[in-house]
Amino acid sequence: MTVQTAEIIIRFLDQYNTHFEKLASFLLEKQNHILKDDLTWLENALVDEQSYIMKGNSLEDKRLALFERAGIKGVKLVDLTEQFPEDYIPAFKLQSQRLNNSIAKIKRINEISNDLVERKIKVQSKLLGVNELTGIGAYSGDARFVKGGSGSGGDIIGNV
Repeated sequence: MTVQTAEIIIRFLDQYNTHFEKLASFLLEKQNHILKDDLTWLENALVDEQSYIMKGNSLEDKRLALFERAGIKGVKLVDLTEQFPEDYIPAFKLQSQRLNNSIAKIKRINEISNDLVERKIKVQSKLLGVNELTGIGAYSGDARFVKGGSGSGGDIIGNV
């Protein structure tokens, strides 16, 4: 690999990493709003999240094109180190580590956020009387669970 190609790849990886670091920060902020049940913020943030996704897809397309032009199409980052000029290996390793850290952080944040949302949905379902096995229901005045669908017009209100 030429010095010029190494410099271009390292500069691109810096931009790529900056995007994923910003995405991780955004997702962490989103997680905090999930904890606070801040539905207004979460709803408004959908546009921002979609923007991050679209930019990430665009950067990935650019990375693929760059790697193809550099003759390293299909080569994983971990396998690229040996192709870099010796003076550029430390900078390349730094960029590779940044990317690995960001991706691991994003995965952890998403796993935790998904778990939080699932737990909140279960709590809300219990509070609203949604039974996982039978569908929507409610509790009657004497604290009995009443399934939906058998009241007048098929709505639950007729049973409560």
